[in-house]
Amino acid sequence: MKLALWSLLFVPSIFLMAQSNQSNSVERFRQVLRDSQRGMLVLIEDETNPLYPAFRKLLQEEGLAELRLRLWTIRTERESEVIEYLMSRFSWEPGPRWAYLDAQERCLAQGTVPPMDQVLANQLLQAGVESPVRRLRAYVRQNPENLDGKLALLNTLRSIADERTRGIVNDLSHQAQRVIIGNGRTRYFTEMVDAVGANEKPFQLSHEDDLRIWIRWADEFDRLMATGQWLESDFSFGYGSEFFEKHSQIVQDLYNKRIGLVEDALRKWPASNRIWGIWLHMFLVLGDRSARGFVNSLVPLPDSAIGTWPPYEAKMVLVQEARRTGFWRDVRDLLWDSWLQFNQTMSEVTRGINAGARNAMGGGRVVPRMLEMQWQQLFDPLIESLLMTGDISSADIVLNRLKEFGAGDDIYSLAMGIAERCQMPRVAERWKNIF
Repeated sequence: MKLALWSLLFVPSIFLMAQSNQSNSVERFRQVLRDSQRGMLVLIEDETNPLYPAFRKLLQEEGLAELRLRLWTIRTERESEVIEYLMSRFSWEPGPRWAYLDAQERCLAQGTVPPMDQVLANQLLQAGVESPVRRLRAYVRQNPENLDGKLALLNTLRSIADERTRGIVNDLSHQAQRVIIGNGRTRYFTEMVDAVGANEKPFQLSHEDDLRIWIRWADEFDRLMATGQWLESDFSFGYGSEFFEKHSQIVQDLYNKRIGLVEDALRKWPASNRIWGIWLHMFLVLGDRSARGFVNSLVPLPDSAIGTWPPYEAKMVLVQEARRTGFWRDVRDLLWDSWLQFNQTMSEVTRGINAGARNAMGGGRVVPRMLEMQWQQLFDPLIESLLMTGDISSADIVLNRLKEFGAGDDIYSLAMGIAERCQMPRVAERWKNIF
């Protein structure tokens, strides 16, 4: 009797829990749809009939790319509650299906097989789905002095071109292993190393694809440069950017035409981080230029802080150029001031931790984290240059200081890898025994 009573109490609670989970799953979907404002392209698929790959490619086509549609994929084996809700609401038959639902849960288009891009685009435009690009262009026409609107249009067109290029070249951007998964600046540096060290020209889009994908962004960017509004505004490429335009001859020709304007600006404002970032991006996309002559022609401010000249962007380019051509003394000279600056900063940080600020500094984890963030930019090329110039004692000093700062064992494994790369197995073995 007790077992029966327990069963009566337990089964309804399980049923209520299932109902709660179901309503939560459906409500989450409905909330995302409401928050989307413009609606979403919803895909219902199963393992035997995946719709996502086809639609991912479809949204990169001419007719749909500028609509910037959001995709939401529902798989039958995982989200049956949402599928049941949609089938009931729209009287759909079971099976794979696509549909465009607006924020009010109205179905504006649907089908069971992927449509032609222009057909779907026309259908959605007629149903009132607005193109963000058209809206921004209208805004810019109505507010020609508003630079924020121009930058918003430029950034949107750039994002579209990047995505379409990614689809064509099958994501040929740099995939080399990274020492750490860093922030945008670290990822950008890794992309930069790849661009500077490339021995062959990247895959180039066909002329037809190049025109379809990049000409709209290129026209807007050229206009921004020609009018000087790139200097008046907050324009930048940003450290999160990838170099997809390296596959575009149209963009390379444009950068070759306009990079002189950026270099003229740097002669006037050699301490501007924003202008240096623009120069770096254009320089790396062009790929076949040398930075040394230009950087050497600039005059830094007197009494510049140690390690701040050349600026980060120029220094990293010069370091990679020197590494590629085997000018190891130049690598060492470029990075030694940065090492001295880092050494001073880390000494102050570790003193603060030892003085009782350990908890405030994140439990002491800040030290190895700072070392890891600087490995690719500073320590890898610096230690390599010291070994290649025969200054092994200075390399020992650098590694000993890293040990004092609290570097983990992985740092020393990386250093031994550098020694082996420099064909110095005895140094690698000695470091293995020391550290």
